[in-house]
Amino acid sequence: MKVSIDSVDAVQKKLAFEIPAERVSQEVEKAYRTVQQQARLKGFRPGKVPRPVLSRYFGEQVAQEVSSLLVQESYPRAVEEHDLHVVTQPQIVTEKLTPGQPFRYSATVEVRPQVEITDYAGVTVEKPHETVTEEEVEASLRRLAESMTQLVPITDRDNIEDGDVLTLDYVGLREGRPLPGLEAKGRLVEMGRETVLPGFQDHLLGAQRGRALQFSVPMPRPEEPAEPAAEPAQAVLFRVTVHDIARKEVPALDDDFAKDHGECDTLEELRNKIRDNLHQAAERRAENQLHEALLAGVYEKNPFEVPPSLVREQLRQLFVEAGIQRPEEDVSVGEGRLTDELREQFTVRARQSVQSVFIVDALVEQLSLSVSEEAMRQKIAELSSANPEQKQQLENFYAKAENRQALERQLLRAKAVQAVVDKAEIKAVDRDVAGTGEKD
Repeated sequence: MKVSIDSVDAVQKKLAFEIPAERVSQEVEKAYRTVQQQARLKGFRPGKVPRPVLSRYFGEQVAQEVSSLLVQESYPRAVEEHDLHVVTQPQIVTEKLTPGQPFRYSATVEVRPQVEITDYAGVTVEKPHETVTEEEVEASLRRLAESMTQLVPITDRDNIEDGDVLTLDYVGLREGRPLPGLEAKGRLVEMGRETVLPGFQDHLLGAQRGRALQFSVPMPRPEEPAEPAAEPAQAVLFRVTVHDIARKEVPALDDDFAKDHGECDTLEELRNKIRDNLHQAAERRAENQLHEALLAGVYEKNPFEVPPSLVREQLRQLFVEAGIQRPEEDVSVGEGRLTDELREQFTVRARQSVQSVFIVDALVEQLSLSVSEEAMRQKIAELSSANPEQKQQLENFYAKAENRQALERQLLRAKAVQAVVDKAEIKAVDRDVAGTGEKD
């Protein structure tokens, strides 16, 4: 087997393969023997079909099977022999397989970049120090209370008022046909919080429970219509039935609430707990922002190319986390739902995330970092202590080699980031908890 490797760019390689004619003939003969045993053709006894007839009926099938087998055999071996750190599935282009002739094909792949960090000291960044305000503490308390809201049925009236929570069925029709996304059964709708279409709730105020309603609502025009002179938006005909009316009952913020929902003895103790949690969350955000800024600074000093496919995959994950697309959808779906500006912001974040992984891994190797078994045990003990109800599950989880290796990589990467932090120039900047502005 002959293999030549060309660099398309810094992170893309093209491998050209030539499989000897003898090897091709060997597999072709083997394939035809199998076909001859299995072929059932009219006028021929099983296992007695002549080769020319087999070739006429099954030649294309044999060529495809042998081509696939030779690729599966030769490609992984070449990757291993040439120590290629491939990060994508290969794009295979094959020539036609001809018995008695060499078989040629190419495989284009993306590979890990060669990253060498020659300078990571002295990166200057700002570390935000967020101040938790009492307003934020009270807002968190209110959100906690609202999350415990209960719906209490309204039985002393049948007419719908503002603030009611309705259980209803509806269907939106155009030209007599239901519109996708405008049909629901048993849906909860809170009056005053429009969730169907603008103007939908206007027709519900004052209506009666149990009475079928029918009304039209204009379909909103897109923010940027393709044609300025487009026809007026068509109305949607709704058919609605309200089954139940209820009101939201938010629990009072008192000591009983703290005991029932905050695992605290008093409301003041719950406030302090929330304040501590907000401080911890703010500190985690500040640490994450600091690390991102530091690694971005290291990249500016040590630029390199990253595989586009990894950026695309990271972009897809960001879209899923942000609720822009479902996990099974292609990244192009999420891109199509964003403005150019937002799409660029997400792409920059995705690229920086991939760059950071390569920077940290390079530092781990260059600094010869390691994690002791004692450090591993301490980390697992910390995790168990923070989640005592899951202690046994955590111990079982990290008893598996692959999970311990993942934890080791995590600790190694943390040490690499700390090495950058230790040599950085960090300026603390005060901000309120929402990050609305500096206070120094």
